[in-house]
Amino acid sequence: MVGGGEKSEATFHYRIGAFTGRDTTLTLQGGLHTVLRFRVPQELFRDRERFSVEIRADASAGPHTLLWGTRCEVAWRGTAPSLEPITDLLQEGPEPSGGVQGPE
Repeated sequence: MVGGGEKSEATFHYRIGAFTGRDTTLTLQGGLHTVLRFRVPQELFRDRERFSVEIRADASAGPHTLLWGTRCEVAWRGTAPSLEPITDLLQEGPEPSGGVQGPE
């Protein structure tokens, strides 16, 4: 993705149902590990609601490139929400500007 010593930026955001979290800029650098943490208000967790997280590379011209993404479905375990991975992303399909690659 990014060579050693080379720096670039990406944007990360999440979406749950109709709510989209604000875009957050990340610095990408070879050898640098990043942990994404964010809070989602509990009232947004509705049973079977779709939750997605995407990291997109910034581009000066043209569409952004999807570097990583995941989609889950909300399920409730008692009084706590949980996220169940959606394994068949082909049915969902990538967004038109995406570049999602299938499993290798």
